[in-house]
Amino acid sequence: MPEIHPFKRSRVWTLREAADHGQIIVITCDLCRITHNYLPADLDILCGDQRPDRLLCRFRCEGCGKTSLRMTLHVPHGSEFGVLKIRRLKHVRTIKVPIWSDDLLT
Repeated sequence: MPEIHPFKRSRVWTLREAADHGQIIVITCDLCRITHNYLPADLDILCGDQRPDRLLCRFRCEGCGKTSLRMTLHVPHGSEFGVLKIRRLKHVRTIKVPIWSDDLLT
């Protein structure tokens, strides 16, 4: 049986399924080679339960500001626990912007 291409295999999963299976989302910038590891549960809070391949359009690289990002799913090995750095979501800040309109006093 032929092997499924990894990018097509990631389309089947949602973020909650990846979190249930203990996977980590690894996002790498192709230009400046910065790599960050994310927990799918944190991205689920931020973006909703989506397929992981749809997440890349919402992110930009913090180093160069470009959108040339590559994403892979990774299952951590036993030796990576306590060593692998993970970016965790502290809190989400919502900014309220008032929109005014001028009306006549009636």
